[in-house]
Amino acid sequence: MFDSDRADGEGKMAGEPVTTLHDFQLSMLHPMCKSAPMQAAGLLDRIGATSADTAVAQARWWFGEATNNFTTIAEYVTAWGAPDSESIERYGEREIRSARWDLPFWPGMQFEFRAMGPHHLFHRMLRKPGVPVPQLDSIEDLTPWSCTKEEFLGSSLGPFDEDIDLGSIGNRIDFEAADPESGRRRPYRARFAWCLLQSVEPVLVRLSKPNPVPVDETPIDELILTRQIGRAVLRIHAEIEGNFDDAMADFQHRYARLARARPNDFIVDERRTDYQRLADAVDSLLSPGRPRSHLADEP
Repeated sequence: MFDSDRADGEGKMAGEPVTTLHDFQLSMLHPMCKSAPMQAAGLLDRIGATSADTAVAQARWWFGEATNNFTTIAEYVTAWGAPDSESIERYGEREIRSARWDLPFWPGMQFEFRAMGPHHLFHRMLRKPGVPVPQLDSIEDLTPWSCTKEEFLGSSLGPFDEDIDLGSIGNRIDFEAADPESGRRRPYRARFAWCLLQSVEPVLVRLSKPNPVPVDETPIDELILTRQIGRAVLRIHAEIEGNFDDAMADFQHRYARLARARPNDFIVDERRTDYQRLADAVDSLLSPGRPRSHLADEP
């Protein structure tokens, strides 16, 4: 159906490496090794891979490959082969094209690209047609990988608060539900990666806000462009008030956006060095007792 689109329309395919669907799934799995460790460990054992393999795949996807910069479905067809299903929906004169690939890592799930306009793709993980949707009636039903974000928002749980976008791969949704032990309603926070539920935790209500801590006011994009990776992660962390996994995901989203807008500032070798700087920065930030002040002196 998509053969009429030229996959090499912008020259991205010529001479550039692409990420296979298998490696793309490995890159999707990388953040889940922390957000849903038991499920990720079981999957890694099943496919004969390691967490190190997922880190390499993620680095290739975000920083070293052409695939992450594709802007048409036809380019993914060229890279991944024919989709398992495809469709065209028409709304008046507007046409929305979609293509789905099965995800062997997550049986019964598919990854979909929808062409919402010229060179603009929307993506999501969703359940394959005909696969039963889980019944979500209580907190106890919300186990890691049990549902997609759409299934969660369509459940009888809630009310749901703001859907906070943590970058191109994650979301955080606050909601209310009955506590399994007391039966009283209380706030919870659900986290998603690639539209798949990772965790649900109770939200601790603060009676008073702590005194604000001064933060670096340098624009985050400027920090990224000047390769001050640690400072950029700290700024993002302070801005979104999330954990460092959230900050890393947001950083990657910003980095990819800047790389598309200013490709001359992001050559492949520098991207790989930047990813190592990011990994080193996050390791330093998460190390107990490790001072953070040294990040301000990054070149």
